[in-house]
Amino acid sequence: MSIKRIEGSPLERVDLVLKAKYIVVPWDNRVIVDGAIAVDHGKVVGIGREDEVTSKYRGEEVIERRHHVVLPGFIDGHVHTQQLFLRTSISDYDLQLPHIWTEVLIPFEKMLSREEAYLSSLSSILQMIRYGVTFFIEACAPYPEELVKAIKETGVKGVVTLASYDIYKEETIDYREIVRRTEDLIRKYHRPGDNVYVWVSIREIMMSTPELLEALRDLALKYKTGITYHLGEYQGEVDYSLLKYGRRPLEYFEEIGLTMIKPTVIAHGVFFSDHEIEIVRSRGLVIAWCPTIDSIYMAPHWLAYKYPRYENYVLCSDGGGFSKLDLLHEAKIAKNISKTINTTLVYDKTSLDSYSLLKALTNWKTIISVKELPADLVVIDLEKPLPQPIHSPVEAIIDFVEGENVNDVLVNGKFLLRNKQYTKIDIEKINTKIRNIIPELEEKIRELKRKLRPPKPFNF
Repeated sequence: MSIKRIEGSPLERVDLVLKAKYIVVPWDNRVIVDGAIAVDHGKVVGIGREDEVTSKYRGEEVIERRHHVVLPGFIDGHVHTQQLFLRTSISDYDLQLPHIWTEVLIPFEKMLSREEAYLSSLSSILQMIRYGVTFFIEACAPYPEELVKAIKETGVKGVVTLASYDIYKEETIDYREIVRRTEDLIRKYHRPGDNVYVWVSIREIMMSTPELLEALRDLALKYKTGITYHLGEYQGEVDYSLLKYGRRPLEYFEEIGLTMIKPTVIAHGVFFSDHEIEIVRSRGLVIAWCPTIDSIYMAPHWLAYKYPRYENYVLCSDGGGFSKLDLLHEAKIAKNISKTINTTLVYDKTSLDSYSLLKALTNWKTIISVKELPADLVVIDLEKPLPQPIHSPVEAIIDFVEGENVNDVLVNGKFLLRNKQYTKIDIEKINTKIRNIIPELEEKIRELKRKLRPPKPFNF
């Protein structure tokens, strides 16, 4: 990168100088008051107090956010972008039906058309951007090509993965076909320079033969790409692994070398033994904690009470089918869960503090390796939701502010959201397309529920 010096001036010319009341650098636990960031060619080239930055850099564009805080963009480490159109269709009664992901979520995904999968992906991304997400990891997309298209149109950064499994109920799939499709995706679409990352994924241990697991391991190692998988989701999974392999799920993955892949992002990981947690720690594996969904379907996460200062984790939404896709909201859920458990068990109110959660929101360094700091930034308005003064912007972000207060989102120094308006997408045009397919989606959900035919509760 070359920054041009302005002729006859000691200043260096950059694309953008962004000034704000606060700039937060989470990995240094640092808050800069009356600060500025210099951005050039998509990278952060200067950060500090406003007078320090402006004495060195002159921006082609200068933006002031005098009542705002600027910090790195949020990372959603576990999203199902093609489940969004299930939103509000699952009742509290439906939640108890076993096994909801094989009986509802996967069948629904299989029922989608390519256009519906594309619109679901696009709408999911737009909602994530609106709430400050600049990078996300798709868990298992049945139509990954449609997700790639949505990433390119919006300008966000995302990991694309194929819904990878070779056992589904009585159906068996040739594992080599899954491997071939994944390899084709990597070869065709893995372009980090264009914001698209293609990883390997595993839907879950019970839906995967040993042949598929080992072949996907070899594929990830061959292309030096990452892997994400659901693990430690429920008790039956542990029983299955113990009966089939004589090991708990992560112990078996360690035995066959899946934990050697870097980066590895484990979705949920709730039901882990002490030995499995030690594998997580020793291997530096990333845990994708979904506070809302994990609490509803599984149990309070061990990150909330057992190892609250383990830092290799990210906060996640698990997609828009069951959440708002608002990570600031998820941070509040996580903090409340941790405080409740720790206060109840050991009367410790200090665990899982706001700085730790802020790091989890912005923990991209555990997932991607870069030589220069990317200008992936979120700007949050602190004036409208909160009375002045703000004594701590970090406490304000974690305890009081929600996604609706995001004002700007930048990826590689380019605005995707500016003054709460999308810069690359006509949102009304997309909403019109979605409204047009609602009748078809409603019929698919009705059909899905008819097939379930759950027993009706007693009427008294």
